[in-house]
Amino acid sequence: MRRTIPILLAVLALAFSSLACAALSTEMNLENLRMAYDSDGTQVTSTFSASEVFYAVADLSNAPQGTVVKAIWTAVDVADTEAGLEFQEQTLEITEESFGGTIYFELSNDDAWPAGLYRVDIYLDDTLAQSLEFNVE
Repeated sequence: MRRTIPILLAVLALAFSSLACAALSTEMNLENLRMAYDSDGTQVTSTFSASEVFYAVADLSNAPQGTVVKAIWTAVDVADTEAGLEFQEQTLEITEESFGGTIYFELSNDDAWPAGLYRVDIYLDDTLAQSLEFNVE
Protein backbone atom coordinates (compact mmCIF):
# COMPACT_ATOMS: atom_id res chain seq x y z
CA MET A 1 0.00 0.00 0.00
CA ARG A 2 2.83 2.43 0.83
CA ARG A 3 4.35 1.96 -2.64
CA THR A 4 1.02 2.53 -4.36
CA ILE A 5 0.48 6.06 -3.02
CA PRO A 6 3.70 7.60 -4.47
CA ILE A 7 3.04 5.89 -7.81
CA LEU A 8 -0.54 7.14 -7.82
CA LEU A 9 0.62 10.67 -6.98
CA ALA A 10 3.20 10.55 -9.79
CA VAL A 11 0.55 9.40 -12.29
CA LEU A 12 -1.84 12.13 -11.15
CA ALA A 13 0.91 14.79 -11.45
CA LEU A 14 1.75 13.60 -14.95
CA ALA A 15 -1.91 13.63 -15.98
CA PHE A 16 -2.40 17.12 -14.51
CA SER A 17 0.66 18.54 -16.30
CA SER A 18 -0.49 17.00 -19.60
CA LEU A 19 -3.91 18.61 -19.22
CA ALA A 20 -2.32 21.95 -18.34
CA CYS A 21 -0.12 21.82 -21.45
CA ALA A 22 -3.10 20.92 -23.61
CA ALA A 23 -5.04 23.88 -22.22
CA LEU A 24 -2.16 26.23 -22.95
CA SER A 25 -1.79 25.01 -26.51
CA THR A 26 -5.33 26.16 -27.37
CA GLU A 27 -4.52 29.82 -26.77
CA MET A 28 -4.21 32.09 -29.78
CA ASN A 29 -0.56 32.79 -30.52
CA LEU A 30 1.54 34.72 -33.04
CA GLU A 31 5.14 33.55 -33.42
CA ASN A 32 8.16 33.87 -35.66
CA LEU A 33 7.50 37.34 -37.08
CA ARG A 34 9.99 37.91 -39.86
CA MET A 35 10.61 40.23 -42.78
CA ALA A 36 11.04 38.49 -46.11
CA TYR A 37 11.31 38.89 -49.85
CA ASP A 38 8.36 36.50 -50.30
CA SER A 39 4.90 35.89 -48.85
CA ASP A 40 5.90 32.42 -47.61
CA GLY A 41 8.59 33.92 -45.42
CA THR A 42 11.27 31.55 -46.67
CA GLN A 43 13.59 34.30 -47.97
CA VAL A 44 14.12 36.11 -44.67
CA THR A 45 15.87 39.48 -44.59
CA SER A 46 16.31 42.50 -42.38
CA THR A 47 17.43 44.80 -45.20
CA PHE A 48 15.60 45.79 -48.39
CA SER A 49 16.57 47.87 -51.38
CA ALA A 50 14.59 51.02 -52.18
CA SER A 51 12.55 49.29 -54.91
CA GLU A 52 11.56 46.08 -53.13
CA VAL A 53 8.24 44.93 -51.69
CA PHE A 54 8.16 44.36 -47.92
CA TYR A 55 6.61 41.16 -46.57
CA ALA A 56 5.91 40.80 -42.85
CA VAL A 57 5.29 37.08 -42.28
CA ALA A 58 4.29 35.30 -39.07
CA ASP A 59 2.93 32.00 -37.82
CA LEU A 60 -0.52 32.26 -36.25
CA SER A 61 -2.13 29.47 -34.26
CA ASN A 62 -5.52 28.87 -32.65
CA ALA A 63 -7.06 32.09 -33.99
CA PRO A 64 -10.83 31.94 -33.67
CA GLN A 65 -13.13 33.19 -36.39
CA GLY A 66 -13.47 36.97 -36.24
CA THR A 67 -9.95 37.61 -34.94
CA VAL A 68 -8.55 40.80 -36.43
CA VAL A 69 -4.84 40.83 -37.19
CA LYS A 70 -3.45 44.29 -37.83
CA ALA A 71 -0.11 45.51 -39.16
CA ILE A 72 1.01 49.07 -38.52
CA TRP A 73 4.02 50.20 -40.56
CA THR A 74 6.17 52.95 -39.03
CA ALA A 75 9.05 55.04 -40.32
CA VAL A 76 11.32 54.96 -37.25
CA ASP A 77 14.33 56.88 -38.55
CA VAL A 78 13.87 57.53 -42.27
CA ALA A 79 15.39 60.25 -44.44
CA ASP A 80 13.14 63.31 -44.90
CA THR A 81 10.34 61.73 -42.82
CA GLU A 82 8.95 62.59 -39.41
CA ALA A 83 10.43 60.19 -36.83
CA GLY A 84 7.91 57.62 -35.65
CA LEU A 85 5.45 58.32 -38.48
CA GLU A 86 2.84 55.55 -38.81
CA PHE A 87 2.32 55.57 -42.57
CA GLN A 88 0.27 52.46 -43.30
CA GLU A 89 -2.22 50.24 -41.48
CA GLN A 90 -3.49 46.94 -42.84
CA THR A 91 -5.98 44.47 -41.37
CA LEU A 92 -6.79 40.84 -41.92
CA GLU A 93 -9.86 39.16 -40.43
CA ILE A 94 -9.83 35.43 -39.74
CA THR A 95 -12.87 33.87 -41.45
CA GLU A 96 -12.22 30.23 -40.59
CA GLU A 97 -13.59 28.66 -37.43
CA SER A 98 -10.09 28.10 -36.05
CA PHE A 99 -7.04 29.22 -38.03
CA GLY A 100 -3.50 28.03 -37.79
CA GLY A 101 -0.83 28.76 -40.38
CA THR A 102 1.27 31.43 -42.01
CA ILE A 103 -0.08 34.94 -42.48
CA TYR A 104 1.55 37.85 -44.23
CA PHE A 105 1.21 41.55 -44.93
CA GLU A 106 2.63 43.02 -48.13
CA LEU A 107 3.67 46.61 -48.65
CA SER A 108 4.83 48.13 -51.91
CA ASN A 109 5.53 51.65 -53.10
CA ASP A 110 5.25 53.20 -56.58
CA ASP A 111 8.27 55.38 -55.76
CA ALA A 112 11.53 54.30 -54.18
CA TRP A 113 11.43 53.72 -50.43
CA PRO A 114 13.48 56.34 -48.57
CA ALA A 115 16.55 54.90 -46.84
CA GLY A 116 16.32 54.31 -43.12
CA LEU A 117 14.95 52.25 -40.27
CA TYR A 118 11.35 50.99 -40.36
CA ARG A 119 9.18 48.91 -38.01
CA VAL A 120 6.11 46.76 -38.36
CA ASP A 121 3.88 46.14 -35.33
CA ILE A 122 1.47 43.19 -35.45
CA TYR A 123 -1.65 43.29 -33.29
CA LEU A 124 -4.13 40.55 -32.44
CA ASP A 125 -7.51 42.09 -31.65
CA ASP A 126 -5.90 45.45 -30.76
CA THR A 127 -3.25 43.87 -28.49
CA LEU A 128 0.35 44.22 -29.63
CA ALA A 129 1.68 40.71 -30.34
CA GLN A 130 5.10 41.38 -31.90
CA SER A 131 7.22 44.13 -33.45
CA LEU A 132 10.12 43.95 -35.84
CA GLU A 133 12.50 46.56 -37.23
CA PHE A 134 14.12 46.43 -40.68
CA ASN A 135 16.23 48.66 -42.91
CA VAL A 136 16.03 50.11 -46.39
CA GLU A 137 19.36 50.91 -48.04
